[in-house]
Amino acid sequence: MSTDPITIFRKSWATYQKVINNNFMFHREIAAAVAELFDKRHAPLNLIDLGCGDASHILKLLRPGQLAEYCGCDLSQYALDEARKQLASYGAAIKLCCTDMLDALSQAPASHFDIVYSSYALHHLPTESKQKVFAECRRALRDSGCMILVDVMRDEGQERQEYLYSYNKTVRTQWEALSPDERNQVQEHIRSCDLPETAATLEELARNAGFTKCRKLEKQTWHEAWCYEV
Repeated sequence: MSTDPITIFRKSWATYQKVINNNFMFHREIAAAVAELFDKRHAPLNLIDLGCGDASHILKLLRPGQLAEYCGCDLSQYALDEARKQLASYGAAIKLCCTDMLDALSQAPASHFDIVYSSYALHHLPTESKQKVFAECRRALRDSGCMILVDVMRDEGQERQEYLYSYNKTVRTQWEALSPDERNQVQEHIRSCDLPETAATLEELARNAGFTKCRKLEKQTWHEAWCYEV
């Protein structure tokens, strides 16, 4: 098995693209709800994308001219290289940073962004780090701004081990478009990296950070989209 980082990235990214294309994580339904919210915001927008990957997902949610500035951060330089290609002709000021979301937020100017966007990234952090992310998001947002969070969330009263068992059972039995090796890869990632909160806990963290309005945009099994407003 190759240990070359580019090979590993391409393999895992190809698997994730199959997950998106087969809508296993309800990207279509969630994207429709988030795009509707974007349409109601006054353009052009300053937006920071936490865990942006190759930026293909966020670009599907925006119409031409909606962005004035796009700042994306990700831990994979290879994903950012792809993002740069995708964003090249988009007409916005582009800044891409190979760093974690807390570092990216701490470097952001205060009261600068209209939207903080994060898709399937925050659940990798422990609770105390999630609280810091919410606090930094509030600092970086304008008074009319909002944080849009797309992520996996545990059901109320569901413990992490129960979530891991249920989610991995779904992957094992229903994600048939993936090969057995790909399904094993996804399940190992979930066991190793998923630290999801309940929606109620995330709302508490948001309010602790100074967000005053929290509303659910979409929910499909464990996959939810929320808007936290200043």
